[in-house]
Amino acid sequence: MKLLNKQALLQVAGILVITLLAGIFFNISNPNRIQFIANEKVVDFSSSDSLLNALRIQDSLLKAADSLKNTSNLREDSLKAAHEKHIQDSLLAANKTDSLKRVADSLKTIQQKKEDSIKNAANQTVEIVKPVDIKIDFAKALFDKKYRFLDARDIADYNAGHIQGAMNIPFHEIEKYKEKFNDLPKDQVYVTYCSAACDVSIDMAYYMAKLGFKKVYIFHGGWDEWKAAGYPAN
Repeated sequence: MKLLNKQALLQVAGILVITLLAGIFFNISNPNRIQFIANEKVVDFSSSDSLLNALRIQDSLLKAADSLKNTSNLREDSLKAAHEKHIQDSLLAANKTDSLKRVADSLKTIQQKKEDSIKNAANQTVEIVKPVDIKIDFAKALFDKKYRFLDARDIADYNAGHIQGAMNIPFHEIEKYKEKFNDLPKDQVYVTYCSAACDVSIDMAYYMAKLGFKKVYIFHGGWDEWKAAGYPAN
């Protein structure tokens, strides 16, 4: 029995070997054979690298475009700001020029009114109740009208320099020179003066008022102010 089993196993093994060999032979000779060993699949990484590089280049281009856009916007904003500043500066300059012109015109108008007022006052023939104090601009207007100026200083000061055409009547010696007033018409305009630091011109003006002179002015600035102004002098 054991011998039979051994022979049967050998027969079965032989059949299996023959079947296996026949299958291998058939598979080799058949073009549609089954691949027992799979071909190694090679992954082509070159196409992936190219795609990655393309994406990187695209990203760089996008960043460059954004940078150019930002630069363009900054330049446009800068030009716009510069243009607006130029307009503002031009407007300010125009306003400043216009303001200065208006101020100059106003000052000119005021000065003209002042001069006209002085001239009108100099032309007045209204009798003065008492002597009136005047400043140099009014004194100059009266001088231009050819009114008589009376120098109340002593002879030495008068000879050293005086207002052009002025008549010297030293008031400190009025008793000696009072007869000179007899030659002066009492209805005319007179301006008394001395130096800036003296008051004899005031005394002379009131003395003349007592004598009946009705239009006497007192120029307090006197010879010193007249000379400093560069007005006509002898």
